[in-house]
Amino acid sequence: MTHSYTMAGATAHDYRLAKVLGVLAVTASAVAAEYGAGINFVSTQSLSVYPGVHGLVPLAMFVTGILMLPKTYLYVMFSRVMPRAGSKYVWIARSLGVPAGFLITFVWWATGPAGAGVLAFAFGSFLGQAVITFSPGLGAAMLTPIGHLVCGLAAIWITYGVNAAGVHRYGLFVTVLMFVIVAVALVICAIGFSTSQADFVAAASAVAKVPLPAPVVAPPDSVLDFVSVCSLFVFAYAGLGSGPALGGEVDNPHRKLPLGIIYGFIVALVLFTAVAAALFHAAPWWAISGLIKAGKSAYATAPGLVGLVAPGWVSGLLNLAVALIVGKTLAPGFMVASRFAFAYGQDRMLPAVFAETSKRKVPLAGLVLHAVLSTAFLVQAVYVGWAMGVAVRSIAVLLVWLALAIGVLNLKLHPRWREAEWAAPILNQPLATFTAAVSIIIAVPLIASIAIVPHTALIFQPLFQGAVVLLIGLVCLGLAGGYAKARGDSFGAIAMRVPVE
Repeated sequence: MTHSYTMAGATAHDYRLAKVLGVLAVTASAVAAEYGAGINFVSTQSLSVYPGVHGLVPLAMFVTGILMLPKTYLYVMFSRVMPRAGSKYVWIARSLGVPAGFLITFVWWATGPAGAGVLAFAFGSFLGQAVITFSPGLGAAMLTPIGHLVCGLAAIWITYGVNAAGVHRYGLFVTVLMFVIVAVALVICAIGFSTSQADFVAAASAVAKVPLPAPVVAPPDSVLDFVSVCSLFVFAYAGLGSGPALGGEVDNPHRKLPLGIIYGFIVALVLFTAVAAALFHAAPWWAISGLIKAGKSAYATAPGLVGLVAPGWVSGLLNLAVALIVGKTLAPGFMVASRFAFAYGQDRMLPAVFAETSKRKVPLAGLVLHAVLSTAFLVQAVYVGWAMGVAVRSIAVLLVWLALAIGVLNLKLHPRWREAEWAAPILNQPLATFTAAVSIIIAVPLIASIAIVPHTALIFQPLFQGAVVLLIGLVCLGLAGGYAKARGDSFGAIAMRVPVE
């Protein structure tokens, strides 16, 4: 039987987070975080960066999901033993050490507001395109810089409000939206699989006013581009981590949290693969590439492609639903960011205020910080252009996965870590060592394939952006180390203690 490690002497009075969620909320949180810009935008726009993948995009989406199986299993393994709000930070810090756990997860955590700012900007784009169908004047106003700013600010601070209202409200919010996601996916699949490529090309050429001729001789598919697209799609599956982040707020977490993670992965894999297959069943890859090259990238999205062949009212409603789906992805992002900050605060890697909670048992300091920084990056996205790309987030996700895998091996091989109370419960789970080894084999080449993005300036390169964030993390680590020493503590001692939540 799997042992769930808890702090000795911890009681309900020690808990600052509300233990009220179940399997459905964990599943919904993962699906809500995963199904957003990744499938609606990145899946088709990947042809603009890696055109040699051609029509293999749906296969790449499925293969990426299968490649995520070892990562999912690692999440399940650790969640059975240490279900905590800090999830991956806590797990890495207790298997590789606090400095490694903090620095590796900090790169992911610190780039979150940049991603949220871009997502809020994209929400304005999707919403404006949807409203144009019903009110051209209002829709056009939403697509102006001021319109993008207003829509983005509304998305960020409404999301903040949902999270601040309590985790129970958050759970209800993502659960309702999970069913909206399923409904939208079914509509896209129905239209995509019932539309022939000939009908799509004819309709797209007429509406977009762009000739879309098929290539006389189809070039061969690029294996390198296929692998790179798989690495890019890691971004789509990255939201699975919003399930484990609820570890401090799930009732009976050692059983319910792993189940929610598994179900969230299955739902995302099925929806992603089905929607991508439906889109490319109707729209041939060369037609999507033609739209992008002709400057019609607005059509090269899931709702854009479907809107070219669907009735106007269906297209309008679908655009509104997709705008809501893209915007709602902010909610899990806010939740995860605040729980990571809560975990950092518990270990005093950040000031203790981040480990405090409100009357509704919500870590408000992390929420406020994430909202303020997201607002700043939204302003940058509106008036300067976005700077943090998908690739750096994908690399950060892969680095966290790699660290978890190495951590499992470290628990097995390193004498000091082998004595940790949680080492045996983790290692005694079926295929623990095998899954860790496979994870390393998968993660390393995926990281290498997107470490350098072709035809991209240095400041937008993921390695450069990651290095800048890492330097900031090193400064924070140094300050935390100094404070720990001043209070008679150390990173080594912290690593041997599991936080209460």
